Amino acid sequence: MSYFQIKIDFRNISGHAQIVDALAISFDAVANDTVHFTINLNTYSMLYSDHLVLIGSTVNHLRNKGIIVNGNFQDFRDTSPQVRYASRVNFFEQIGFTYNEDYNRQNSGGRFTVIKRFDDNNSLDIHKEIVSILLKDSINQEMVTVLQYCLWEIIDNTLRHSLSDGTIHNGSGYISCQYFPDNKKIRLIVADNGQGIHQALTTHPESVHKDLDEMQAVVNCIVKGVTNSTGRGFGLWATSTLIKENGGKLLIHSGNHLLEIDSNNTIKSTSKWQGAYTYIRVNTDVAVTYDKIFEDDVQKNLFDELKDNILGNLDELW
Repeated sequence: MSYFQIKIDFRNISGHAQIVDALAISFDAVANDTVHFTINLNTYSMLYSDHLVLIGSTVNHLRNKGIIVNGNFQDFRDTSPQVRYASRVNFFEQIGFTYNEDYNRQNSGGRFTVIKRFDDNNSLDIHKEIVSILLKDSINQEMVTVLQYCLWEIIDNTLRHSLSDGTIHNGSGYISCQYFPDNKKIRLIVADNGQGIHQALTTHPESVHKDLDEMQAVVNCIVKGVTNSTGRGFGLWATSTLIKENGGKLLIHSGNHLLEIDSNNTIKSTSKWQGAYTYIRVNTDVAVTYDKIFEDDVQKNLFDELKDNILGNLDELW
């Protein structure tokens, strides 16, 4: 039995990749091994729930594999803003740490969601909750319509593709979303610890992309029409197009490769993330109209069909 030590100090964290660097070794653990976490939640700036999701997802993944997970917090200050924030977004609950809140929770006011596990049973409810946050800042309605579509496609990718047993819509993952009104930005993450993009794209019997290596699979996951045959290969392409038009950022990390999309596409070799996570940062004051993404009638008709069948009417959210 092996023993793994994971140290995460948020005073030294500026992005998701650094958290993955710290977590990566834990993915080598097997049943009956022990993984010990030492976490310092203090920061010099802000603590973000999309960073915490990566830790919570990993802890639960390890425990589900029969790995012993324990740990401690360094310099833990019960009343610090970081500790209270971590508690408020349910990080402690996700990792199984008991923290007694000595304050009354205020309503999130449609500004953020707590960290949640999702599966096929609650995914539509969580999607609806997050869309209500997207509506908060009076984003151009065409853009909200596209955003809600892209969000569903990201959630659906986890439901469809994260398991390696060939089943569809039996996957699960973790999600969080937060709106920052002062900065006019929304940060959102969907993370799973499943089979990863490469295996999902290349091992399905009917896939036409079986010859792709991992880097090629991650790069091509945003190409229009690329699918393992169980979908239409439309969602991540639309998401990446939206992000470029909006001036935001999209990260897709699977295995040992991270695809970063802003004004350019950059693929990097990185520490291993077991499964896949997708992070989006959207500027709420930069409207992206429908026609910037869906360029022809075929694309528009396909989008309208999926939107009506799966997502319903935006008016129901008011």
